Amino acid sequence: MKIRYTGLILIICMTICMTICMGCTMRNKTQGRTEAEKAQTGSQTQEQVVNQETEALAEGYRDLYESAKQEGTLDSLELQKEIIAYLGRAGYVAVDVNNQIDMVNAELAEEFCEKAQKKQSTEITIFSVSDQGELIRYDIETCRGKMNVSISTLEWEADEPKSEQYRAYEAYSWKYTEKGYFFIEEYQPSGFDGAPGQKGFRIRPMEETFRELNQRYVMPIGYEKNNMLIMDWNEQDYSNLEFYDLYELMYHMKYNRYAPHDDYGEGMEYEVSKEEFEEVIQTYLPVDDLTIEENTVYDPDRQTYRYRPRGRYDFEWPYEPYPEVVDCEEQGDGTLKLTIEGVWEIRMLDQVIVSELVVRPLDNGSCQYLSNKVLCQDETASPQWYKPRLTEEEWERYYAGSE
Repeated sequence: MKIRYTGLILIICMTICMTICMGCTMRNKTQGRTEAEKAQTGSQTQEQVVNQETEALAEGYRDLYESAKQEGTLDSLELQKEIIAYLGRAGYVAVDVNNQIDMVNAELAEEFCEKAQKKQSTEITIFSVSDQGELIRYDIETCRGKMNVSISTLEWEADEPKSEQYRAYEAYSWKYTEKGYFFIEEYQPSGFDGAPGQKGFRIRPMEETFRELNQRYVMPIGYEKNNMLIMDWNEQDYSNLEFYDLYELMYHMKYNRYAPHDDYGEGMEYEVSKEEFEEVIQTYLPVDDLTIEENTVYDPDRQTYRYRPRGRYDFEWPYEPYPEVVDCEEQGDGTLKLTIEGVWEIRMLDQVIVSELVVRPLDNGSCQYLSNKVLCQDETASPQWYKPRLTEEEWERYYAGSE
C-alpha cells in the first residue's frame, strides 16, 4: 500500500506542475482579450493572433508613416519617437532599436524584470522601433524560472503593414542590471556566423541633457573603426591615436559622405594631399601639422600622405558597443568633461569601458576633442571589437606584388 500511495502522490504532483506551466502559456495567449475576441480567434494560432494585433497597431500610426514618407524622413529619430509615443498611449512598452529614446511604460518592464528575478510567472510585450516605420515585437514570459521569447517583425510592403513571426526560443541567459538594462540571449552554437543572439533594452531613462550631449558630441565618434574612446591621449601626446581611422571618420563628419577610396581598393595605396588630410583632422582635433606627419607616412617632396584602405586582414569585427554620456562636468575654461560608458549588447555589458572625454563646444554646434582618459574596462572584454591597422611588415606580407 505504501508503494501505491507514494505513486499516487507523484502523479498528483506531476499533474499540478503541468497545470501550472500550461497556465503560464494560456495566460499569455489570452491577456487583454475579451470573451468575444477569444471566441472569434479560437481557431487561430497564437502566431496569427499576434501578427494581426501588430498589423492593427501599425494601421493606427499609418498617418505618421505616410507623412514621414512624403517628407523623406522615414529614417529619422523623430518618426521613431512619434511611433513610440503612439504605442505608449496604446498601453504597450516600447523603445527604439538603438536605445536612443526613453522607453515608454518603463515601469511595466521594470516590474516584469523584478518578478522574473524572483522566479515568479509573469509576461510582457516589448516593441523595438526602427526606421522606415518598422517594428520588432518581443513577447516574453517566465514560468518556473525559465524565460521564453517569441519574436516577430513588421515591415511596410507596398505601403501596407506586414507582420511575420520568425522565431521563438527559450532564453539561454538573461539579466537585469543595476543601471537599468534588460538583456536576453538566444543560444547559438559555436561557429555560428549570423546576427548576434543578444538583445538589450534600456529600461531606466537617461537624463535628457546627457542624451543630447551624447548625440551631439559622442555618437558621431563612437567605437566603430577608431580608438579615440578606448585609449589615453591628450593635447601633449597623440601617439595612441590612429590618424588614418580618424581621417575616414572625420571626413564623414565634416562632409557627410565617405572619404575617397574608403572601403575599396584593397591592397592599394593612394595619396591624399597635405591640405585635405590635415584640414579634415584639424577640424576636430587641435593638433599641429608636425604631429600628424610624425604619426603617419608623409612625403614632404610631394606633400601627400600615403593612405591604405582597410581590407580583409584588418577588417573590424562588427557589433561594436555604443556610447552613453552618464555625467558632465563644466570646466572653468569653457570645456566639458564627459563621462562615457560603453554598452556592448553582444556581451550583455552596460559598462564594458568607462572613459572621460574632454571636448570644447564650438559656436557652429560642433566641437573639438581635447583628451580621453580610460577610467576602467571589463577585464573579460577588453576592446576586442577594435582591430589595429596592418603594420608595415604585415601589409608587405599580404599585399606585396599586388597591383
